[in-house]
Amino acid sequence: EGSSEETTTSHSSVDVVGSSRRTRAVAMIARRALATAAQLREPVIGLLCGSARDGSFNSKLATAAGVLASDLGADVKNIPLDGLPLYSQDIEASTGLPDAATTLKTAMAACDGWLVAGPEYNGFVTPLFLNAMTWASRGDPAGEMYATFKAKTACVVATSPGGLGGLRSLSAYRDLLTNLGTTVIPQSVAVGSAFKAFDDYGSLTDEKSHGMLATAVGQLVHLARVEANREVACEILDKLKQTQAVGEYGAVP
Repeated sequence: EGSSEETTTSHSSVDVVGSSRRTRAVAMIARRALATAAQLREPVIGLLCGSARDGSFNSKLATAAGVLASDLGADVKNIPLDGLPLYSQDIEASTGLPDAATTLKTAMAACDGWLVAGPEYNGFVTPLFLNAMTWASRGDPAGEMYATFKAKTACVVATSPGGLGGLRSLSAYRDLLTNLGTTVIPQSVAVGSAFKAFDDYGSLTDEKSHGMLATAVGQLVHLARVEANREVACEILDKLKQTQAVGEYGAVP
């Protein structure tokens, strides 16, 4: 009888030790996951406006969207699209990318997502925007076509004095960016009656338009944040999965 009691006690002691080791192993993995989580960052959102006109309504719309994105934690950057020569293969062949094009590509590549605001030109994108995107699509290393546009998320918005608010051009902006490899979110915004759409502080006066813009910007920031932290999130998940595989005595495979 004594031997049986000793065996039971021994097994209980081993179980306690094993459980303690497993707990310590799980805690260690959790600490590593938390340390990795410290690498998570807020997304960088670039504002691309298809108009360089002084007092541009679309520039105001981009700024308003930028304020909303900043309120959600995003790091917002204004990326001007002017100052570029009209695209020409002769220029590219003779001198390479102009400095302004290299600067544009660098600024766009540093973003996780873009808020694109552009006027409607005959139902299409503006010449300014088309020219800038053409230059931005050039000069990539061999085998890395459209590198500037890959793994980016974009939202397209527009405003105009007319009742449609530039609605006809949104699909053109969307198609162009999609063809270049960018993920364009479904939400888009067209704000009509641009002359009275903004208050003295640049905010939208119509609550419905403001709400639609806030929803679109929220989705942009959310998806850009996911993309910005994709590698870190996968690393955290892999670490947490290890807790399920910790052996009875704390062994980690």
